[in-house]
Formats: sequence, C-alpha cells, structure tokens
Amino acid sequence: MNDLLAKISSYDLFNNLIPGAIFVFFLSATGIYSLTAETIVGNLVVYYFVGLVISRIGSILIEPLLRFLGVVSFGKYEDFITASSKDPKILTLLESSNLFRTILALVLVCFVAFNWDVVALWLPLSQRTWGALLCGFVALLFLLSYRKQTEFIRKRVAHHRGSPNAAD
Repeated sequence: MNDLLAKISSYDLFNNLIPGAIFVFFLSATGIYSLTAETIVGNLVVYYFVGLVISRIGSILIEPLLRFLGVVSFGKYEDFITASSKDPKILTLLESSNLFRTILALVLVCFVAFNWDVVALWLPLSQRTWGALLCGFVALLFLLSYRKQTEFIRKRVAHHRGSPNAAD
C-alpha cells in the first residue's frame, strides 16, 4: 500500500484522486448515488478513475471551449518547452492551472449530476441506453485524450529533433 501511495505524483493526487473523491462524496452526500468499493484500495481506484474522467472532461471539452471563447489563450508549444526547461517554476504553474481546470470541470459535472432529473426529462431514455451512451462518451473522451497526448509527444520530439543538441 505504501509503495502504491509513493508512486502517486502530486499531479495525480490533485488532478485525479482528490477531484474523484470529492465527486463521489458529492454524489453520496446529495443522495444521488452511492459509489463505493469494498476496500480502501478499491475506493482509491474508483476515486482515481472518476477523477481521471473529470480531468479529461476539463482537458478535452472545457479547455477548447474556453480557448474558443477567448477566456484563455496559449502560446506556441515549442516556446513552452524551451521556457520550461529554463524555468522549472513554469511546470508548477502548469500543474496549478490544470488543477483549476479540473475543479471547473468537477463543479460542472456536479451541476449536471445534481440536475440530472431535468436532463432525463428532455431525453427520456432507458437506464440501459443511458449506460451505453455514458460508455460511448467515456470511450470518446479517452480517444481524444490519447490523440491530444500523442500530439504533445510528437511536438516535443520534433522540437528536440530540431534543436542543435538533439541526437538523430
């Protein structure tokens, strides 16, 4: 158990585990749904996965929306790579920024969960259909997350390939 906890990074803790635990607590405290496992490790896995989904909602849905609305803007990724190698504080600030984005996603997901009865009135579907739609949504969310992460890796490799110190 201690080995498992030692491997959890601060990013995982703040952007996945804690938001997942808060959402599960919110569901339980409001009487919407009780989502618990039999063991502490089981609960940690549930919290982590739920938080990971919430974090991906922030990254894949909320971040592009905020960029489209002009609320946030990004510079060139290559400039970020260069600057973060010179100033490690940028990575800490990025982690905080991602945390704020995840908290925003958490609040919005809590809002949807709390008002789910209104959503269900608009689309009166069976529980099985809602389950299938949820699975499809989560699959699409992680497909888009995979594509986004792969693009970051591609850009990072290309940046290093273009630098004079990069090995070919």
